[in-house]
Amino acid sequence: MRCRIPIVFLVTFFLVLTVVARAQNTSMNEDERSAAADLLQATNQDRSSQGLEPLHPDPALTKAAWEHAQRMVASGKLSHQLPGEPDIIVRVRQVGLHCSTVAENVAEAPTAGQINDEWMHSPPHRANLLDPRVNTVGIAIVKRRGELYAVEDFARVVPSMSRPQQEQQVASQLARHGIHVRQGDALAESYCGGTPRRTKPLPALVVRYSTVDLSQLPTRVAQGIGNGTYHSAVVGACSPANQNGFTAYQIVILLY
Repeated sequence: MRCRIPIVFLVTFFLVLTVVARAQNTSMNEDERSAAADLLQATNQDRSSQGLEPLHPDPALTKAAWEHAQRMVASGKLSHQLPGEPDIIVRVRQVGLHCSTVAENVAEAPTAGQINDEWMHSPPHRANLLDPRVNTVGIAIVKRRGELYAVEDFARVVPSMSRPQQEQQVASQLARHGIHVRQGDALAESYCGGTPRRTKPLPALVVRYSTVDLSQLPTRVAQGIGNGTYHSAVVGACSPANQNGFTAYQIVILLY
């Protein structure tokens, strides 16, 4: 039983992953789709055995995986970036995804079972497959001369939200802790821009942070609330940051 796998590729950045578009279905035939389904099932069984949430297939991520699989077959090489091809960050963005974490496994073997077995016995590939941060997957299979060329792309996806939606989600978390959230969009935005308005009373604490999960408050904020230090707040969503192809929510909280 033979399975070829390359050195694993993994790139992560603890920011937010946002879907902005969905892609067309791939052109896998029935046998290839069946093998991809087997890989998805095996992946989620492995994750379940470790107490991890299952991965949900994403059509845009599947499209990125399919295009890369096609390139591998055409070149006859297993690689995470072939000559003339963008890296995985760019490839994923090109199909309409903004990512916080991206990872990729590739392999060649006669069956999906062999591919999954080899990935699970390769520490870096296993780490990708069992990464607790990822929540979605795109799997593509191309069958040539009895061999399956497989690409499994992993990512973290969160819904795209407008600034008011972001602010509402953070405000809801504060309200659950008994904090009264006041209106003050212009005031919060002034702190986003680095030229805060000196309105009175001045906030006792200003926290500006990047996050991948708007349902979690920064530790400093949560601790202060737990100590009874703060009783009201103003929340603002700043312009999203973009670093190395990744996008993050930028939030500012003024606590009183």
